Amino acid sequence: MINRKLFPDKYLLIIYIALLVAGLVSIYGAQTIHEPNSAYFSNHLKLLSFMFVLTIIMMIVPDFFTFLDKMVPLILIFTLLLLIWVCLFGITVSGSYARRWLLLPLGITIQPSEIAKITCGIYFASVLSKKGEKLIDIKRGLFPPLLILIIVSGLILIEPDSGTALLFSIVGFAIFFYGGIPLRSILLSGVFLLILFAIFIFNTPYMRSRVVSYLDPQSQPEEEVYQIRRAKLAFNYGGVTGIPDEYIADVSTHLPAALTDFIYASVSQRYGLVGNLIILLLFLSFTIRGFIISSRTKDLFLKNLSFAITMFISVQAYLNIMVATLMLPTTGMTLPIISYGRNALVVNMIMIGILLKITQRREQ
Repeated sequence: MINRKLFPDKYLLIIYIALLVAGLVSIYGAQTIHEPNSAYFSNHLKLLSFMFVLTIIMMIVPDFFTFLDKMVPLILIFTLLLLIWVCLFGITVSGSYARRWLLLPLGITIQPSEIAKITCGIYFASVLSKKGEKLIDIKRGLFPPLLILIIVSGLILIEPDSGTALLFSIVGFAIFFYGGIPLRSILLSGVFLLILFAIFIFNTPYMRSRVVSYLDPQSQPEEEVYQIRRAKLAFNYGGVTGIPDEYIADVSTHLPAALTDFIYASVSQRYGLVGNLIILLLFLSFTIRGFIISSRTKDLFLKNLSFAITMFISVQAYLNIMVATLMLPTTGMTLPIISYGRNALVVNMIMIGILLKITQRREQ
């Protein structure tokens, strides 16, 4: 028997609101340094406000998870068609090399790989919740979702978007393990996928140059390592509490992708180590709360779905932070909720809205 609670999990809601506020403060700070005459902050605030209202509406409407579970085949087909379409007819935006976007009427652009985070999370959660004892059989348990994971990651890699393909691979295998597939099967298939991933990257000049620039920046032309060096300077300039307002004009602060991929470095410029630690602690809190919610959820589909949502947002956040702090090569991924970006913000807020909706269920 399922009874609906009026309010979602209060701790998750507090973390969610804190992340939204941190995103606004981060974008405002980055704009004052890098794009003082732009409308990034106001645009972000408008979209965030609209999506927050949508999140509230999701809390009010009747439970829709049974419908989602039944729609999985159509959702999966829709996702694959979008990813194929963007590989054939995708466009680049903002000087990006990758064809990650589709242009719709009225000048609207959508990013299919972002939409796939929601739809693939729903698919993996559904298929793993129905297999039961078949999970120990590679052919009937692991192979179907693994095949979908390879196809989706492969299509994203073709765009090319190695960072998001890596994200899907990590999250996919984590969901497989959480859903009950034996670790041995996961490790064997993971090694196979890793080899394919490495072969593709080192046979793609654009991706290979990113890896080489990271491993041996001294041997690369200035334009290849400019972003890495500017990110390092951003952390040096920021110190503990950030650059004071009166000194902003006196410091060479230019940082590529300061409001998107490297916003964590931009936060360091404006708010210092204190700002970085606040954001990191918020994501750690989100991860822990998401895992607690998943562990307490009795419905197997929703248990897997809450885990998938938590992993997609958390892993992307940690990968982005590792790139910004020069622990990984550049990937082109944004920092969820914090970075400027319409598609990413919409998808991440919908995913957290779904997670909040799951917490409204009281199962007996």
